[in-house]
Amino acid sequence: MFWKFTLFETKLLLQNRKSWFIAAFLLAFFVLFFMYYSQDQPEALDDQKRIETQTSYAVFEHLDLLRHDLPEVAEVYNYHTQIQSLLGMQVWFIGSGHDSEQYIENGLEINQLRLAVHDLGNAGIPNHLIVPKEDILKEDALLHYIKDNDLPIEPDSYSTNHYITNVLSMFSGLLFLVIVLISGSEMLLYERNHQSVMKGFPLSFIGKVTSKIVIHFVHIYTFLLVGFSFGAIYVFRKFEAGDFSFPILVYKNGNYIALSTGQYLLYMFLGLALITLLLLSLSILLNMLFKNAFANILIGLGIFILPDIAMAAGLKASFLHPIKFIDMYKVLSGDLATELGNSFIDYWNAMAILGIITIVIISIIYAINKFAYHRVPKNMPLEKAF
Repeated sequence: MFWKFTLFETKLLLQNRKSWFIAAFLLAFFVLFFMYYSQDQPEALDDQKRIETQTSYAVFEHLDLLRHDLPEVAEVYNYHTQIQSLLGMQVWFIGSGHDSEQYIENGLEINQLRLAVHDLGNAGIPNHLIVPKEDILKEDALLHYIKDNDLPIEPDSYSTNHYITNVLSMFSGLLFLVIVLISGSEMLLYERNHQSVMKGFPLSFIGKVTSKIVIHFVHIYTFLLVGFSFGAIYVFRKFEAGDFSFPILVYKNGNYIALSTGQYLLYMFLGLALITLLLLSLSILLNMLFKNAFANILIGLGIFILPDIAMAAGLKASFLHPIKFIDMYKVLSGDLATELGNSFIDYWNAMAILGIITIVIISIIYAINKFAYHRVPKNMPLEKAF
């Protein structure tokens, strides 16, 4: 009976224009994004290093003015003299020198020197010229990964990952939330408003809910993966970059680690899968409580912005932080941990909490249905609450 109901619900989904609109949007979004942003070439690594060298030279001039009067500045000046020299060599190795191994060694040495400068309080360096410690740790994680995996470094090494991370940063979070809420806005209401022979089928309410969630999940996730694949193929062919081995940084346990692009995408899409299940379960619950498709979307959006409202009001409200975990890109990148000032927020902690929240929502759905079932009058045994 479960599979018959699932087949019937699938047919209803395929006949619903809203479902095809969502499918078309998911297919078009990634392709159009990649086509548009591929016109904007990311800054090449050698150009980045030249700009970094110029900035470092500006720091050098500031320190030179103060080092004779302040001993702590003199020590920073000595470190920065070495940094300036190593940066110049990196520009050579990434450009004319074509020596990836020496570029990496110099980069790792620069990071150690910069951390030593941080330990000295960045004495004599203007605030706007200080390299954040977070950026140093990120660069160090990238270089260690490249060294351990013996990857070559070219001026355009980061270009493919540039487009992938940009599209996922735009899609993850609010946009994905709206898509899933729209998809699930009538999961129970459609059956309630359009009575069918399936209402009398001997299938439990939880069985129906499970079937609906599975169908909508497969619908959303299939077109999500296909749309992303089409867009990624376009980028890889245009830039002749099909290698998934180059690293992307991920935040973990208060630090940063580097993953290959393939691993990163696996983490990202597993996270989006769990978030999809959570939001579809939430849609079922909102359908039960408010019996209105628009309420499903508006209340879902309202819940998502609660942490922002709390922060604007000056409240810490750390118990609201898990709401923002549905922005999986920010969780992986560490942006969310920085934004909320909570070093606990990394991928696996977020996944565990999202899984617990999903189980809690399903338990509430079960409890509400049980309570409503016991309130049905005995002389109307076939009347269902939902």
